[in-house]
Amino acid sequence: MQIVEEVDDPKIIRRIHNILIPHEFTRLDEIAEVLFTATEEVKQDETPIEVKEQLDEPKADTPKTTPVAFHEACVQRIQKQLNVTLVKRSRSGYTTPDNSVALNCSVSKEHGTDTNPNYWFAFHPHQEAFLKKHETSYVAYGCGSSANLLLIPYSDFEPWLKNTWVTDNGDRTYWHVVIYREDQKYTLRLKKGTQAIDLTPYLLKRDA
Repeated sequence: MQIVEEVDDPKIIRRIHNILIPHEFTRLDEIAEVLFTATEEVKQDETPIEVKEQLDEPKADTPKTTPVAFHEACVQRIQKQLNVTLVKRSRSGYTTPDNSVALNCSVSKEHGTDTNPNYWFAFHPHQEAFLKKHETSYVAYGCGSSANLLLIPYSDFEPWLKNTWVTDNGDRTYWHVVIYREDQKYTLRLKKGTQAIDLTPYLLKRDA
């Protein structure tokens, strides 16, 4: 099912598999709940509302748009860069066939102004667990298009999480990854009082 490929959380995937098992009656309430939960996970990459209030920027209403989807174009570039073949395991999770390399690839539309655009991503505990299971792992962030692609070893990325914003709504906890671009310089914005991280060295060259 396409919806299985559009979520990452293994708990949600297990629940989807469970409701597909034939029962004596149709459990519509459970199906509706699972679909709602899956939809909310997909929307999280697009709704970092509580974080915006902590950034030194004027507030502006942003019209709703269709979530972007250029994961596969990003993965094609990453395969070439790493000289590996990657198999899709979930919406953003990929591994090599022998499971020696893992990748979490997320994409974002462009927010803000043309001169100072920014990009918003959610990073989930189950994605963290997925990457930690593998000897070599990476996070990748497609910023507006697959042409602007950051590929970061997870060993570099993990220590930065403690200074990112966190959403905890009771049912779900996740980190906000907020990336800004100025010309061709990319920075990871962190909580006030914490210096931003220069991500430019992780930017894939356009021929990769």
